[in-house]
Amino acid sequence: MNVTEIIQNDYLEWQQGDLVAISAGTGKGKSHFVKNALYDYAKEKGKRILFFLHRSNTLEQFKAEIEAEGKSDVIELITYQSFEKSIIRQNQLDLWMYEFIICDEYHYFGNDSAFNKYTDVSLNEIIEGTDERVVVFMSATNEFIKEYLHNRKSIKPREYVLPANYDYLKPLEFFDDKQYLIDALKVRVEKGEKALIFIESATDCYELYKQFEEHSMFICGKSHGKYKYVDEDKREQLLSNQRFEDLFLFTTQTLDAGLNIIDDDLHFIIVDIADPDVLVQCVGRKRIRDVERDYVHLAVKNRSNGRLGYDKGNLTTRMKHAKFLEEHSREEYDREFYREPDPFQLVYFEPLPNQLYKLGVNELLYDSYKYKYKRLEDIQALAGGYRQFIIELFGQQGSVSMDAYLNSNTRTALEEAYTQDLVFYSLKEKRAFAEQLNLKSNGRLVTGFRKINDLLTTKDASFRVYQYEAKKDGKRYKTAWKIIRMPN
Repeated sequence: MNVTEIIQNDYLEWQQGDLVAISAGTGKGKSHFVKNALYDYAKEKGKRILFFLHRSNTLEQFKAEIEAEGKSDVIELITYQSFEKSIIRQNQLDLWMYEFIICDEYHYFGNDSAFNKYTDVSLNEIIEGTDERVVVFMSATNEFIKEYLHNRKSIKPREYVLPANYDYLKPLEFFDDKQYLIDALKVRVEKGEKALIFIESATDCYELYKQFEEHSMFICGKSHGKYKYVDEDKREQLLSNQRFEDLFLFTTQTLDAGLNIIDDDLHFIIVDIADPDVLVQCVGRKRIRDVERDYVHLAVKNRSNGRLGYDKGNLTTRMKHAKFLEEHSREEYDREFYREPDPFQLVYFEPLPNQLYKLGVNELLYDSYKYKYKRLEDIQALAGGYRQFIIELFGQQGSVSMDAYLNSNTRTALEEAYTQDLVFYSLKEKRAFAEQLNLKSNGRLVTGFRKINDLLTTKDASFRVYQYEAKKDGKRYKTAWKIIRMPN
């Protein structure tokens, strides 16, 4: 089923003042609906459509499509960023000229707010005049923005939902260190298999790319210093052909911006990006055309509870000024942060007439940090932590091995002990094996038989420590250990 089939003829009844949210993944026909059904209706009624996109490369790609189809007479394209600049410079586009405002990939408002302090400016401008137009929000990952609209703006969109299907992920696995990436890519060089690799840090992405440069291309955001290493010809070919000819494409999340990759030879995607919403967008770049035959082997960088705790601390630091202002008076804030501007710009000075200023809070960014903090807490509370959250996010509970919740060193130690039928007799041997497992409770290494099994049970592992009486070199050991595998 696609978006047009879900909406059916409802769009004929949409009225000025309606705010519509379409929740559907890549390849489900969100843009197709706008370019066809909505275009035909708008053209017949003499109406215009303004289509917001969140990256210039996506705008270029979409512009070529609508011009080729002869539909630029009704559909006008604009990036959110250019709209924000025009508002700040007080020469913004008059939205009243358009009957329909389409906000594509509207998770942009929340995701980009961490590094673009003006996303709330465009969102507010778009929704404040909804009584004069129909606003259509489209995205696969939109929970935060829906929550924000409801809590801050008292807006509940009319929603159409097309649940995502990730059955094509065969398999989904996790890795803990950089060496996994290097080893996995070396294997694919030998086999001549293609791979798409997303790395959060542009610098780290470039360094990994350098190790496989002769087989690869590299893309990052234009604002980053490493962009000078981007091959513009290859980038243009990628945008035009919607596929890359090298074995590997190394990229940051900048590629998540609406680009489809249509390539039946691409089956391996690696993602080292923390934010689950961005991760989903990255995975969606590969267009699945045959659900029965096509597949993606997805490898995701694991995040330990310790790392999640670090991320929470970072968010707490970022929210410091805004949280204090939320809980105290303006006078108390001025005393607490005398001559100390908010380095993260959640709290800012808004210019007023007569050279006056007022103190403002970027509520969109503040709420996005609170949303992310709460999600990190929820992930930490899961028995399987980040692994469990990602597995459930992609609906892969039945296709991931039980031991997916174990880190790679623990899993390897258990597998070797089981396959080699090792027995640990003395306290020294048991202690050494426990150190290999590196299972911890409240930050302390677990060495006892029962506590190890408790943690293995909590992590839904397929292995357990079996304690029994055994002999070695004529000596009897009443509590020897060996590893057994639990039945599925």
